[in-house]
Amino acid sequence: MRRFLMSLTTAVVLLTGVIVAEAAKCTDNFTLRFRENTLVVTSTKMEEARIYSMDGKLLLIEKGNFAEFELVPGTYRLYAKVGDEMIRRRIELR
Repeated sequence: MRRFLMSLTTAVVLLTGVIVAEAAKCTDNFTLRFRENTLVVTSTKMEEARIYSMDGKLLLIEKGNFAEFELVPGTYRLYAKVGDEMIRRRIELR
């Protein structure tokens, strides 16, 4: 019984490590930078990026692996389709 529990624990730890590594690998290619009041989004696998106001209004869509959004101070939602995953970030510009 003890051997079974040790094997089960080892399998869970290894599986958790693989899942965490997969999640970390996905965002390694995704970068956000600010240049004054411009948000710059880049990723080699990004298909499109969209910026929304906090009340859900679509402000701008950029296609390709590079996107620039000129923003005024406030809070926004960024959605980026990177590969087969949709990445969401909250952006606050003060």
